[in-house]
Amino acid sequence: MAGRGLHWSIPFTRSTMADIGVELDARIAAGEPFWLPGLADALVEDFWSTPQATTQTGYTTARWLGEMPPFADAPHNSREGLTIEPLPKVFQGRFRDAAAMGSHIAIRAAIDTTLTQLTAGDAGGTVTHLVRAIHVIEAPGPGYDISHSEPSIPFSIFVSVPVGERHGTLRLAESLLHEALHLQLTLLERHVPMVLDTAATGYSPWQQSQRPLSGLLHGLYVFAAIDQWLALLDAAPSTSSEDRIYLTRRRAEIAEEIADVATLADAPSLTPTGHHLASWLLTSQERTGAPSHQAAR
Repeated sequence: MAGRGLHWSIPFTRSTMADIGVELDARIAAGEPFWLPGLADALVEDFWSTPQATTQTGYTTARWLGEMPPFADAPHNSREGLTIEPLPKVFQGRFRDAAAMGSHIAIRAAIDTTLTQLTAGDAGGTVTHLVRAIHVIEAPGPGYDISHSEPSIPFSIFVSVPVGERHGTLRLAESLLHEALHLQLTLLERHVPMVLDTAATGYSPWQQSQRPLSGLLHGLYVFAAIDQWLALLDAAPSTSSEDRIYLTRRRAEIAEEIADVATLADAPSLTPTGHHLASWLLTSQERTGAPSHQAAR
Protein backbone atom coordinates (compact mmCIF):
# COMPACT_ATOMS: atom_id res chain seq x y z
CA MET A 1 0.00 0.00 0.00
CA ALA A 2 1.45 3.36 -0.96
CA GLY A 3 1.86 5.88 1.83
CA ARG A 4 0.60 9.42 1.83
CA GLY A 5 2.45 11.52 -0.72
CA LEU A 6 4.33 8.53 -2.18
CA HIS A 7 3.82 7.21 -5.69
CA TRP A 8 4.91 4.12 -7.58
CA SER A 9 5.72 3.70 -11.26
CA ILE A 10 6.31 0.57 -13.33
CA PRO A 11 8.55 -2.07 -11.76
CA PHE A 12 12.22 -2.28 -12.63
CA THR A 13 12.93 -5.24 -14.89
CA ARG A 14 16.01 -6.91 -16.33
CA SER A 15 15.33 -5.15 -19.63
CA THR A 16 15.83 -1.76 -17.95
CA MET A 17 19.11 -2.64 -16.24
CA ALA A 18 21.23 -1.46 -19.19
CA ASP A 19 19.54 1.94 -19.02
CA ILE A 20 19.20 2.09 -15.26
CA GLY A 21 20.57 5.63 -15.09
CA VAL A 22 17.73 6.85 -17.32
CA GLU A 23 15.22 4.75 -15.38
CA LEU A 24 16.52 6.05 -12.06
CA ASP A 25 16.16 9.64 -13.25
CA ALA A 26 12.55 8.89 -14.21
CA ARG A 27 11.88 7.36 -10.80
CA ILE A 28 13.33 10.41 -9.08
CA ALA A 29 11.17 12.70 -11.22
CA ALA A 30 8.11 10.64 -10.23
CA GLY A 31 8.80 11.29 -6.54
CA GLU A 32 8.85 7.63 -5.55
CA PRO A 33 9.74 6.35 -2.08
CA PHE A 34 13.48 6.55 -1.55
CA TRP A 35 13.78 2.76 -1.33
CA LEU A 36 12.47 2.59 -4.94
CA PRO A 37 10.03 -0.35 -4.88
CA GLY A 38 10.88 -2.96 -7.47
CA LEU A 39 14.53 -1.96 -7.75
CA ALA A 40 15.86 -4.52 -5.28
CA ASP A 41 14.48 -7.63 -7.00
CA ALA A 42 15.69 -6.41 -10.41
CA LEU A 43 19.17 -5.70 -9.09
CA VAL A 44 19.33 -9.12 -7.44
CA GLU A 45 18.16 -10.88 -10.60
CA ASP A 46 20.75 -9.01 -12.64
CA PHE A 47 23.51 -9.80 -10.13
CA TRP A 48 22.89 -13.53 -10.36
CA SER A 49 22.67 -13.47 -14.17
CA THR A 50 26.48 -13.68 -14.26
CA PRO A 51 28.63 -16.39 -12.59
CA GLN A 52 29.39 -15.70 -8.92
CA ALA A 53 31.30 -17.30 -6.07
CA THR A 54 28.21 -19.33 -5.16
CA THR A 55 24.69 -19.83 -6.46
CA GLN A 56 21.68 -17.76 -5.52
CA THR A 57 19.92 -20.69 -3.84
CA GLY A 58 23.11 -21.77 -2.08
CA TYR A 59 24.12 -18.33 -0.87
CA THR A 60 25.46 -18.03 2.65
CA THR A 61 28.02 -15.56 3.95
CA ALA A 62 30.43 -18.38 4.72
CA ARG A 63 30.18 -19.82 1.21
CA TRP A 64 30.62 -16.37 -0.33
CA LEU A 65 33.77 -15.87 1.75
CA GLY A 66 35.03 -19.37 0.93
CA GLU A 67 34.90 -20.60 4.50
CA MET A 68 34.61 -24.36 4.64
CA PRO A 69 32.61 -26.03 5.97
CA PRO A 70 29.93 -23.32 5.54
CA PHE A 71 28.46 -23.87 9.01
CA ALA A 72 29.42 -25.46 12.26
CA ASP A 73 25.68 -25.76 12.82
CA ALA A 74 22.76 -25.43 10.45
CA PRO A 75 21.50 -21.87 9.88
CA HIS A 76 18.35 -20.85 11.73
CA ASN A 77 15.59 -20.08 9.27
CA SER A 78 13.53 -16.92 9.60
CA ARG A 79 10.72 -15.59 7.46
CA GLU A 80 10.94 -14.66 3.77
CA GLY A 81 13.93 -16.90 3.07
CA LEU A 82 16.25 -15.05 5.46
CA THR A 83 18.59 -17.16 7.55
CA ILE A 84 20.25 -16.37 10.84
CA GLU A 85 23.81 -17.57 10.37
CA PRO A 86 26.72 -18.05 12.76
CA LEU A 87 29.33 -15.31 12.65
CA PRO A 88 31.94 -15.97 9.92
CA LYS A 89 35.44 -16.70 11.17
CA VAL A 90 36.86 -13.52 9.65
CA PHE A 91 34.48 -11.40 11.78
CA GLN A 92 34.87 -13.26 15.08
CA GLY A 93 37.51 -10.86 16.36
CA ARG A 94 35.42 -7.86 15.40
CA PHE A 95 31.99 -8.80 16.76
CA ARG A 96 30.56 -11.19 19.33
CA ASP A 97 28.04 -13.68 17.99
CA ALA A 98 24.89 -13.02 20.05
CA ALA A 99 22.99 -15.85 18.35
CA ALA A 100 25.60 -18.32 19.57
CA MET A 101 24.75 -17.35 23.14
CA GLY A 102 21.28 -18.92 22.93
CA SER A 103 17.80 -17.37 22.67
CA HIS A 104 17.46 -18.50 19.05
CA ILE A 105 13.68 -18.69 19.37
CA ALA A 106 13.42 -15.19 20.83
CA ILE A 107 15.74 -13.76 18.17
CA ARG A 108 13.83 -15.40 15.31
CA ALA A 109 10.54 -14.18 16.76
CA ALA A 110 11.89 -10.62 17.07
CA ILE A 111 13.07 -10.60 13.46
CA ASP A 112 9.78 -12.04 12.19
CA THR A 113 7.78 -9.45 14.12
CA THR A 114 10.00 -6.69 12.81
CA LEU A 115 9.50 -7.74 9.19
CA THR A 116 5.77 -7.12 9.60
CA GLN A 117 6.58 -3.59 10.83
CA LEU A 118 8.37 -2.90 7.55
CA THR A 119 5.25 -3.36 5.44
CA ALA A 120 4.66 0.44 5.53
CA GLY A 121 5.31 1.71 2.02
CA ASP A 122 6.53 -1.78 1.06
CA ALA A 123 9.92 -1.05 2.59
CA GLY A 124 9.95 -4.68 3.68
CA GLY A 125 10.15 -5.79 0.05
CA THR A 126 13.50 -4.06 -0.24
CA VAL A 127 14.76 -5.87 2.86
CA THR A 128 13.54 -9.35 1.95
CA HIS A 129 14.82 -9.17 -1.63
CA LEU A 130 18.29 -8.03 -0.61
CA VAL A 131 19.02 -9.69 2.74
CA ARG A 132 19.63 -13.42 2.65
CA ALA A 133 21.85 -13.83 5.71
CA ILE A 134 21.57 -12.11 9.08
CA HIS A 135 24.37 -12.31 11.63
CA VAL A 136 23.17 -11.39 15.11
CA ILE A 137 25.87 -9.50 16.95
CA GLU A 138 26.10 -8.33 20.53
CA ALA A 139 25.38 -4.65 21.28
CA PRO A 140 27.50 -2.75 23.85
CA GLY A 141 24.54 -2.79 26.24
CA PRO A 142 20.78 -2.20 26.61
CA GLY A 143 19.55 0.76 24.59
CA TYR A 144 22.37 0.48 22.06
CA ASP A 145 21.98 -0.74 18.48
CA ILE A 146 24.74 -1.68 16.09
CA SER A 147 24.55 -2.81 12.49
CA HIS A 148 27.03 -3.38 9.71
CA SER A 149 27.34 -4.55 6.12
CA GLU A 150 30.24 -4.94 3.70
CA PRO A 151 30.17 -3.80 0.06
CA SER A 152 32.09 -6.96 -0.85
CA ILE A 153 29.46 -9.27 0.73
CA PRO A 154 26.33 -8.65 -1.35
CA PHE A 155 23.40 -10.10 0.62
CA SER A 156 24.52 -10.29 4.25
CA ILE A 157 24.05 -7.96 7.20
CA PHE A 158 25.17 -7.85 10.83
CA VAL A 159 22.70 -6.48 13.39
CA SER A 160 22.07 -6.44 17.12
CA VAL A 161 18.58 -7.59 18.14
CA PRO A 162 17.13 -5.69 21.15
CA VAL A 163 14.87 -8.48 22.43
CA GLY A 164 12.49 -7.21 25.10
CA GLU A 165 13.84 -3.65 25.05
CA ARG A 166 11.83 -0.45 24.76
CA HIS A 167 10.99 0.34 21.11
CA GLY A 168 12.95 -2.78 20.18
CA THR A 169 10.86 -3.58 17.11
CA LEU A 170 11.20 -0.07 15.66
CA ARG A 171 14.92 -0.02 16.38
CA LEU A 172 15.51 -3.39 14.74
CA ALA A 173 13.36 -2.42 11.76
CA GLU A 174 15.55 0.63 11.24
CA SER A 175 18.70 -1.50 11.41
CA LEU A 176 17.37 -3.98 8.86
CA LEU A 177 16.25 -1.25 6.47
CA HIS A 178 19.48 0.68 7.02
CA GLU A 179 21.73 -2.18 5.96
CA ALA A 180 19.45 -3.34 3.13
CA LEU A 181 19.61 0.14 1.62
CA HIS A 182 23.42 0.12 1.81
CA LEU A 183 23.37 -3.18 -0.09
CA GLN A 184 20.94 -1.77 -2.64
CA LEU A 185 22.98 1.36 -3.35
CA THR A 186 26.15 -0.75 -3.67
CA LEU A 187 24.45 -2.91 -6.31
CA LEU A 188 23.11 0.19 -8.02
CA GLU A 189 26.62 1.65 -8.19
CA ARG A 190 27.71 -1.39 -10.22
CA HIS A 191 25.51 -0.01 -13.02
CA VAL A 192 25.60 3.73 -12.39
CA PRO A 193 28.71 5.33 -10.82
CA MET A 194 27.86 8.07 -8.34
CA VAL A 195 31.32 9.52 -7.59
CA LEU A 196 34.01 10.63 -10.07
CA ASP A 197 36.90 10.99 -7.63
CA THR A 198 37.11 8.16 -5.11
CA ALA A 199 39.70 10.14 -3.12
CA ALA A 200 37.26 13.03 -2.49
CA THR A 201 36.11 13.36 1.12
CA GLY A 202 33.75 15.39 3.28
CA TYR A 203 32.66 15.62 6.90
CA SER A 204 30.37 12.81 8.01
CA PRO A 205 27.94 13.59 10.85
CA TRP A 206 27.46 9.85 11.30
CA GLN A 207 31.15 8.99 11.67
CA GLN A 208 32.08 12.46 12.97
CA SER A 209 35.16 12.52 10.77
CA GLN A 210 36.25 13.09 7.19
CA ARG A 211 34.93 10.25 5.05
CA PRO A 212 34.94 9.34 1.35
CA LEU A 213 32.24 11.12 -0.65
CA SER A 214 30.67 7.78 -1.56
CA GLY A 215 30.16 7.06 2.14
CA LEU A 216 28.44 10.42 2.63
CA LEU A 217 26.09 9.71 -0.26
CA HIS A 218 25.34 6.29 1.22
CA GLY A 219 24.60 7.89 4.59
CA LEU A 220 22.32 10.50 3.05
CA TYR A 221 20.46 7.87 1.03
CA VAL A 222 20.00 5.50 3.94
CA PHE A 223 18.90 8.05 6.53
CA ALA A 224 16.65 10.04 4.20
CA ALA A 225 14.85 6.78 3.37
CA ILE A 226 14.61 5.80 7.04
CA ASP A 227 13.14 9.20 7.86
CA GLN A 228 10.59 8.79 5.09
CA TRP A 229 9.63 5.36 6.41
CA LEU A 230 9.36 6.71 9.98
CA ALA A 231 7.07 9.46 8.67
CA LEU A 232 4.77 6.80 7.21
CA LEU A 233 4.57 5.10 10.60
CA ASP A 234 3.96 8.41 12.33
CA ALA A 235 1.01 9.08 10.01
CA ALA A 236 -0.51 5.62 10.50
CA PRO A 237 -3.61 5.59 12.77
CA SER A 238 -2.48 2.31 14.35
CA THR A 239 0.77 3.79 15.70
CA SER A 240 0.69 4.09 19.49
CA SER A 241 1.34 7.32 21.33
CA GLU A 242 4.38 5.70 22.93
CA ASP A 243 5.84 4.87 19.52
CA ARG A 244 5.09 8.40 18.28
CA ILE A 245 7.33 9.77 21.03
CA TYR A 246 10.17 7.62 19.70
CA LEU A 247 9.43 8.51 16.06
CA THR A 248 9.45 12.24 16.79
CA ARG A 249 12.76 12.04 18.62
CA ARG A 250 14.40 9.81 16.02
CA ARG A 251 13.28 11.92 13.08
CA ALA A 252 14.63 15.05 14.78
CA GLU A 253 18.02 13.37 15.20
CA ILE A 254 18.09 12.32 11.55
CA ALA A 255 17.07 15.79 10.36
CA GLU A 256 19.93 17.35 12.31
CA GLU A 257 22.46 14.92 10.83
CA ILE A 258 21.21 15.39 7.26
CA ALA A 259 21.46 19.16 7.71
CA ASP A 260 25.20 18.67 8.18
CA VAL A 261 25.50 17.33 4.59
CA ALA A 262 23.15 19.91 3.06
CA THR A 263 25.75 20.96 0.46
CA LEU A 264 26.59 17.41 -0.68
CA ALA A 265 24.70 17.81 -3.97
CA ASP A 266 27.09 20.64 -4.91
CA ALA A 267 30.20 18.47 -4.60
CA PRO A 268 32.08 18.59 -7.94
CA SER A 269 33.23 14.99 -7.53
CA LEU A 270 29.70 13.58 -7.94
CA THR A 271 28.63 12.20 -11.30
CA PRO A 272 25.45 13.67 -12.85
CA THR A 273 23.49 10.73 -11.42
CA GLY A 274 25.09 11.15 -8.00
CA HIS A 275 24.25 14.86 -8.08
CA HIS A 276 20.66 14.11 -9.11
CA LEU A 277 20.25 11.53 -6.35
CA ALA A 278 21.70 13.80 -3.66
CA SER A 279 19.59 16.76 -4.80
CA TRP A 280 16.45 14.64 -4.74
CA LEU A 281 17.10 13.35 -1.24
CA LEU A 282 18.01 16.76 0.18
CA THR A 283 15.17 18.65 -1.52
CA SER A 284 12.60 16.10 -0.39
CA GLN A 285 13.97 16.22 3.14
CA GLU A 286 13.67 20.01 3.20
CA ARG A 287 10.13 19.85 1.83
CA THR A 288 8.78 17.24 4.22
CA GLY A 289 10.85 18.33 7.21
CA ALA A 290 10.97 16.56 10.56
CA PRO A 291 9.97 17.48 14.10
CA SER A 292 12.51 19.70 15.81
CA HIS A 293 14.52 18.58 18.83
CA GLN A 294 12.51 20.98 20.94
CA ALA A 295 9.29 19.26 19.86
CA ALA A 296 10.81 15.86 20.56
CA ARG A 297 11.58 16.57 24.19
